[in-house]
Amino acid sequence: MAKKKKEVCPYCGNSFAYLSRHKCKVKERVEGTEEEGKSDTERRMERIEERKREESRSLKKDERMVLNIISREKDIYFEELLDITKNERIDLNRILNILSLQSKILVNRELMEASWTKHITINESYDVEIKDRKIDRNKNDFILDIFSHQPCLICPFISKCNSTNLDRFNPTHCPWLSDWIESTLEGKIYNIHFENIKDL
Repeated sequence: MAKKKKEVCPYCGNSFAYLSRHKCKVKERVEGTEEEGKSDTERRMERIEERKREESRSLKKDERMVLNIISREKDIYFEELLDITKNERIDLNRILNILSLQSKILVNRELMEASWTKHITINESYDVEIKDRKIDRNKNDFILDIFSHQPCLICPFISKCNSTNLDRFNPTHCPWLSDWIESTLEGKIYNIHFENIKDL
C-alpha cells in the first residue's frame, strides 16, 4: 500500500501527513488569530457572556472547599487562606474571583505591614421576600402606606437633619430610619410617634 503523500504548509514550509491538523504559528502571525479579527464589541459581548456563565454555574470541588473554609473562619486574609488551602496564588485568586462574582464572599484590599493584601469575609446577606401590597388610594395616607410609614416623611426634625451632624439628626445613623428599615425587611408596619420624642 502506497504511503500517503505529505502536504507542505505554504507558510512555514514544513511537510505534514495531515496538513489540516497543523496549527501553523507562522500563519497566525501573518493572518492574525481568530480573536484578533474580532471587533471590540464582539470581544466585549463574549466577556459579558462568559461572566454570566460564571455567575450562574455550580461551584467546583476546589471552589466549594475554599468557600467552606471562609464560611468557617468568617474573616480571613489572603496569606492565611493560602497557607490553609496549599493552593498556588494564581489558582486561589481565580477561585476568589468566582466566589466574589457569585456574591458568596466579600473581598477588600487592605494595607498590612507596608504591603497590600486581600481581606476576605463571608457574605452574610439576607434573602428578602418581596410581596405585592394592595394600596387603597381612597385613603388620605396611601402614600405613607406605600412607603410603610417611612419616618423621614413626617419627621419634625427634618430641618435639622444633615450629614454634618454628629448626633441623631443625621441620615447616616438615624435611629428611626434604621428601625424603619429593619421593620420593613421583617414585613412589619413601622409607626413612630414623634410627639413623644423630645427635641434634644
